[in-house]
Amino acid sequence: MPFLETQRLYLRLFQESDAHDLFRIESNPEVMEFIRKPVTELSQSLGRIRQEGIYAAANEGLGLFACFEKATDTYIGLVKIKHIEDTDDIEAGYAFLPEAWGKGYATEITKKVIEYLQQNFKGRKIVAFVQDENTSSKHVLEKVGMKKVGAGYEGRADAVVYIL
Repeated sequence: MPFLETQRLYLRLFQESDAHDLFRIESNPEVMEFIRKPVTELSQSLGRIRQEGIYAAANEGLGLFACFEKATDTYIGLVKIKHIEDTDDIEAGYAFLPEAWGKGYATEITKKVIEYLQQNFKGRKIVAFVQDENTSSKHVLEKVGMKKVGAGYEGRADAVVYIL
């Protein structure tokens, strides 16, 4: 059952059977260029799914979500919606496979995530972190109404911070 859906996309929590899909994202140097070092073993992605499942069970409405094209039921990426440790703020993030780039998916799903968070987590700041060189993601965040507030946030000195 979808967690959130738009006209073209839907999200659901990752399941252990999705490990290969998550690995396709996490092991791709092009996708991970602005995120972190790519993983090298499928077991790392499976471990993350298990860890994120525990988090989602303890934090209703938050977690790591697989993103699919509705029309084809094809996996295209991930969306992260999580508490930022030691704050009331919520981080929203995403990553898509290269074949899904340039289709407006990041903007479409980020708008839906923001709408969901504003309805269900009223009064909380929505935060996104992006590398300064990642112009595509900065454009998406600005397009959905997030504002650049500078660099550095709760130990993330390496990132530009956007808040809504």
